[in-house]
Amino acid sequence: MGIKVDLEKCIGCSLCVRACAQSAIQIVNKKAVIDMDKCNLCSACVEACKKYMAITISKDNAGTGVDLSLYKNVAVFVEQHNGEISGVSFEMLGEGRKLADQLGEKLLAIVLGHDMHKKADELVKFGADKVYYVDGANLVNFQ
Repeated sequence: MGIKVDLEKCIGCSLCVRACAQSAIQIVNKKAVIDMDKCNLCSACVEACKKYMAITISKDNAGTGVDLSLYKNVAVFVEQHNGEISGVSFEMLGEGRKLADQLGEKLLAIVLGHDMHKKADELVKFGADKVYYVDGANLVNFQ
């Protein structure tokens, strides 16, 4: 997977800079420049640049040196405390669903806990295609 800035379309508005939670984008000479050492390919910058469509992500791995054909699916580790799934986990499932759809992959939820089979199964309602649940008394709190 690769990310690219079309320098002819980029106007240097910095919407992508504000959208990037990784601080991976800077404006240099009125053009967006992405630091690939910081970028996690989340696509927040692509969403922010919908008006100009100057930033694109491709499924190929050009320039990354990583063979993405060895990987598949998107996984979210679900945080829970005393059997209650944390709100951030639902947010992560929502974002994971977007990413999985964009990549044409499945979304996996991974839950570590104790006596929470029903709650783990309910994660399908929040977008997970498959739920992996590990039960253990020592996993009452997993964050």
